[in-house]
Amino acid sequence: MKNKLTKFLLLFLALILAGPICPAMATNSQPFSVAVSILPQAFFVKRIGGHRVRVLVMVPPGGNPATYEPKPRQMASLSKCKLYFTIGVPFESAWLSRFLSAHPRILIRPVYTGIERVPMESTAYQPFTVKKSAMDPHIWLSPPLAILQARNVLEGLLQTDPNYKEMYEANFRKLASNIVDLDLKIRDLFANADGKNRFMVYHPAWGYFARTYGLRQIAIEREGKKPRPKDLQSLIQFAKESGFKHLFVQPQVSTQVPQVIAKAIGAQIIILDPLAPDWDQNLLRAAKNIKKALR
Repeated sequence: MKNKLTKFLLLFLALILAGPICPAMATNSQPFSVAVSILPQAFFVKRIGGHRVRVLVMVPPGGNPATYEPKPRQMASLSKCKLYFTIGVPFESAWLSRFLSAHPRILIRPVYTGIERVPMESTAYQPFTVKKSAMDPHIWLSPPLAILQARNVLEGLLQTDPNYKEMYEANFRKLASNIVDLDLKIRDLFANADGKNRFMVYHPAWGYFARTYGLRQIAIEREGKKPRPKDLQSLIQFAKESGFKHLFVQPQVSTQVPQVIAKAIGAQIIILDPLAPDWDQNLLRAAKNIKKALR
């Protein structure tokens, strides 16, 4: 009953969010190019934009949004884009102004508009506290926030291409319904966690996911940097005492330090990719893996 009520409320929210929007400019009947920073954004743009959009992803598979530098051919491809959806990943801070300088006609739309972002958390091991740093950009890893992100995509497409309003809004409603179904599946996974709610990750990408489902990520990185040698001993001691048997690592970072820690505490390294292109299937896989690792 509780899940049915949750689904109803989220769908009601999604339908309200798809209310009338005032278009700003018209386009021709040809598909147009849209740029995004990371692969999960492309999932939402393609689901809502359908055949009307061609998506340019700046950070390719395996790329790290914290350190990535666009290639010359990508900079050239931006000249064909009418719209750029930003999401707040680190490389945007250095490059967004350059994009606008080179291509001033691109409409920039942040997909985090209306979303309360929080600082990224990193765990301090001695004593066990949490230190907060820059704003956490990983909003796409929380389904309720993903609906708001999709809404911002819808608004950007309507502003750029208002002649296809009905199609975009229909696609948005279908996507929102699918996201609600995914959210309920994940909530069911963690419904019987029996008080176990902690999981260990190398990079603190799963903060919004953890908050959504009543979990807590224990992150090894501190402010995006590997732990200092003097921290390793207290970290390893804490992990042993807590009984962590799984260490989640994303494929975009080196596994050298995680392997040292995993070997010391007798844990298995599991790949957990926050940047996979198959957003919905990947998030469900990640939830199942996290459920098995809870301590």
